Amino acid sequence: MNRSAATLFSALIVIFLLACNSARIDIGQGSFTSQSNETIREFSEPRISFEDRTEELVGHAERLIAKNEKEGAVLDQRWYTFKRFGQYQDTIFSASQIVFYGGLEDDVRANLPKHYESVVPLEKDQEPGEIRLFSAKHAPAQHDLIIIGQNGREVALKTIIRLIYLAGFTDPERERKYRDKLHSFKKSLKVFMSSRSARQEFIDFFAKHGVSSPDTVMIGFIGDTRSLLKAEGIHDPELYSDESLRVNWFKNANGRKVLLVSIDHNRIYASRSGELIEAILAISGSSPPKIVFLGSAGAIEDPSIVGRIVTPTMVLNGDPFPAVQHRGVLVHLIRNKAVAQGRIKTAHASVENVVVETTQWAGRMKRDRVTTVDQELFHIMKAVNSRDSTQKVEIYVGILVTDNVSSSADANTDITLEHAEEAIAKTSSTRREFLRSILTDLRLLKRDDLKSPQQKAIGY
Repeated sequence: MNRSAATLFSALIVIFLLACNSARIDIGQGSFTSQSNETIREFSEPRISFEDRTEELVGHAERLIAKNEKEGAVLDQRWYTFKRFGQYQDTIFSASQIVFYGGLEDDVRANLPKHYESVVPLEKDQEPGEIRLFSAKHAPAQHDLIIIGQNGREVALKTIIRLIYLAGFTDPERERKYRDKLHSFKKSLKVFMSSRSARQEFIDFFAKHGVSSPDTVMIGFIGDTRSLLKAEGIHDPELYSDESLRVNWFKNANGRKVLLVSIDHNRIYASRSGELIEAILAISGSSPPKIVFLGSAGAIEDPSIVGRIVTPTMVLNGDPFPAVQHRGVLVHLIRNKAVAQGRIKTAHASVENVVVETTQWAGRMKRDRVTTVDQELFHIMKAVNSRDSTQKVEIYVGILVTDNVSSSADANTDITLEHAEEAIAKTSSTRREFLRSILTDLRLLKRDDLKSPQQKAIGY
């Protein structure tokens, strides 16, 4: 090859490589520039895949159920199960397979087997934050049940536990009708989890809606916070919602950017809440926001605090198999600025699923002086404490106690998880009082002693 030909060939190679790199960059999503001019680029995977996690999650669900039945089931499992799947028993038991996909619906549909003739939703206008049910026809008179849920291990686990319990709660007529299917029901369960992490989902969501570098992030009971800010004269926020998140975004709340995040419908259930914090810290550069978390939880052998808001100062991993998963029980201290409000301080535990909360488990927690339990706080604090400059992240944590987990099988069942929504409905003034004090401390609301008599008269 002569010099001219070699030069031309080299130029063509360079052009080809540049074109490839350009195409690869175009695939990415989610570019942010922080106030410190630090640029963070997060790219979605060019092709999303789904990993088969059936053996791990079905096996773990079976162990939790066995432990729950052995140690005393505090929760009414029939209520817990039928609340979500009761009306679909025939569709579930007549399906060839029940397949849970954890991930975004578009990603799931792109990865469904090609032999399905149709995929039809079982419910009209299914809430995008809930698990969604579909009948996937693949042969005459044969179908699979497809369940699309959040990409979170605990979401999949909760769903599988409910399905296994459902098979054990069949009435005599269905037991006869689906005898063969029920006998091998667990073998029909499949679980696939997306390679697109929850953290990446959230970063893509923020990029899509132009949310970056918030000064304050407030998680939970966003309706209460929104009404308090509106009473202060702060303009209505921008509302963004899809299957990943539901948020309110204030671009200017008394000179600050404030992000309100809803906990509803599994969007940030359990470990997804920790990945949310990771995503928020990623879009915040070197200036992390102040984080406010108002969640709900159960009391442990203390019904007197139901309906009140407590302020945890430490949180531990309360799962029943921590030695296997983490080589010991992990504990995170909480530099909780909300304790200045003079509320009850607690030691707190987080668990992956409510079936963990047996009578024996409650007894162990009580002996260790742990007084409240939820499913999110441990993951939130793990994400906060994993940051290099942890001291820069100011955090306010309040926990609304909605039910009681007792170590006695004869405990009062009127304050159990089944009635938690009733407790929430009765605590509006309690929540608003707590949030008002936090918003005032953050200078998003004016102090009462600085308000005019007219403002005080109309409840500002």
